[in-house]
Amino acid sequence: MPARTGKSKGASANSGWKLRTSGSNSVLHRALKRANNKNKGGEPAETTRTATVDGKKVTFSLVKNVTKRPKTSRMERTKFNCRSVNVHQTNPIGRLAVGVRRWLTKRDIPMLTLLYIVSFLGMNAVFGGLFFIQEGTCCEDDSMTYAQNFDFAVQTSSTIGYGGYWPKGYVNNALVVFLSLLSILLSTMYGGLLFFKFIVAEANLEFSEVLTLSNVLYEPCLEIRVGNADGLDNPLINAEASLSIISTQEYRCDDDNSKKRLSQTEELPLAVSSHHRLDTVWTLRHFIDEKSPLYGFRFDEFPATTITLIQLHIKAIQVRTKGEVFSRALYQTQDIMVGHKFEDQAVWDLQAKKGSFDFAKLSSTRPSLVWYPNSTDILGMEK
Repeated sequence: MPARTGKSKGASANSGWKLRTSGSNSVLHRALKRANNKNKGGEPAETTRTATVDGKKVTFSLVKNVTKRPKTSRMERTKFNCRSVNVHQTNPIGRLAVGVRRWLTKRDIPMLTLLYIVSFLGMNAVFGGLFFIQEGTCCEDDSMTYAQNFDFAVQTSSTIGYGGYWPKGYVNNALVVFLSLLSILLSTMYGGLLFFKFIVAEANLEFSEVLTLSNVLYEPCLEIRVGNADGLDNPLINAEASLSIISTQEYRCDDDNSKKRLSQTEELPLAVSSHHRLDTVWTLRHFIDEKSPLYGFRFDEFPATTITLIQLHIKAIQVRTKGEVFSRALYQTQDIMVGHKFEDQAVWDLQAKKGSFDFAKLSSTRPSLVWYPNSTDILGMEK
């Protein structure tokens, strides 16, 4: 979806309507504009504004509470399974090893520990049975039970070796060798996975379930929240964010008149895309001005309906491990609550120099005014 360009025009001679320009991008310029505004109600006196978008005049109205929160969860709607077929295959053993390794690295420490215990006991149970079925058992003592053979296997695999049992015979000594090798391999794998889990940087990042579109400093602004739920227990520094949209459009080929689909990604510039420290909640903002790819669009009509995904990527450095953490959230256009803004979730005690952030309100919104284009103007534009 191509980026929009256009020049704004006032609805009347006294409207004072002018979209943000390159000369007034800073927060200080907007603060000056706010201070000079004579309307003490907090919003401009006019209720409609006009601007030219792609050569067409579009009227913006001051509205609120335009859309409602989706009934289904964001994770459920954005979940999509996609697999690759007919790819170049390596040998089966290599594919199996890679698959097992990837599966194990996804497990958490309690699950890895449980898998290690089960594997350790299972391995010794098998070798205890192999010792037991040998003539004269592992130590040429016919009176030894399966439990005693299992005990010998555990002593061997754990390298304890109390000295109460010792293998006799070529077969039993060979089994001891295999058991020792498998035990070393299993313990090394478990130790490596634990080390991997401890050194890999992790963070409990939570994202708001919706995006909001409301006026911020008199301009339509798309907002989204991300919070570090670990807080000061797991501080993050040098956080970077990027917001983008993926749109898919259909077209016909000139040669065979067949239908094709073209997907493209466009960045939505953020007012602040980096944060020196992420301990609490970060509200990311994209101003929808004439430089925005979303300028002049309604999110329930063409061409905004060609947007298939809105994706937010977060990258930060964990202070303790000095490693990078990555996370992302996926949204759709129905997740944009037009005419809403996020509720305050921070409570400050300036005297005690303390603050708290209520993550239960991470996605809480309330109606708020926003400049939003009229439907008839968008439908009248060339597709």
